[in-house]
Amino acid sequence: MPRVVEIDPMTVKVPERVISARLGFKGVGRIPEEFRNIFEKAWKEIIRVSTPFALLEDEECIWNEYLKVRGIELKSDLVRRHLKNCEIATLMAVTLGESVDRRIEKAHEDGNELFSYFLDGIASEFVEYAAREIEKVLRKDKEPLAGGARISPGYGDFPLKVNKWIVEILDGERYGIKYHPESFMLIPRKTITSIMGWRRSE
Repeated sequence: MPRVVEIDPMTVKVPERVISARLGFKGVGRIPEEFRNIFEKAWKEIIRVSTPFALLEDEECIWNEYLKVRGIELKSDLVRRHLKNCEIATLMAVTLGESVDRRIEKAHEDGNELFSYFLDGIASEFVEYAAREIEKVLRKDKEPLAGGARISPGYGDFPLKVNKWIVEILDGERYGIKYHPESFMLIPRKTITSIMGWRRSE
């Protein structure tokens, strides 16, 4: 059974400059005043409807030119750079829950495209920064082991199909996390899977 960690959405802090860039206001560093009201409304709505939590599972791993976890060989340059020589791998999934997807879709169905766009952009960064909060907890809990970077399927040459493997190990469906059988995209959409490796400090 995975470890389940609930996340208080009020504790997740996302820099405004990050959301501003996500929404297309690049080089500005903040939300322009003419969009301030809709931004604040969308932010409060994400806080209201999201139910963020993480699923975590530690697995012993073997490094021999590639990473082997539960008999599965993970071969990629991204894995080689960030998980080389790790002794333990933490598999994780962090989600905002299906209510966020439904709220974004409802705004779209209601014809409120701008609000839907803001909800979607804010939620994309919100789940990333929720994952960063979990990462902080893990780094503290794992001391004195040293942790590498958190890597996610779909980045670099680390294939999206690894989502299937992570979700199944974490028994994600029991907790409402699934993957598309063909594209391997995650459901709910505002969900991140990732792996962190741990090794003894030198």
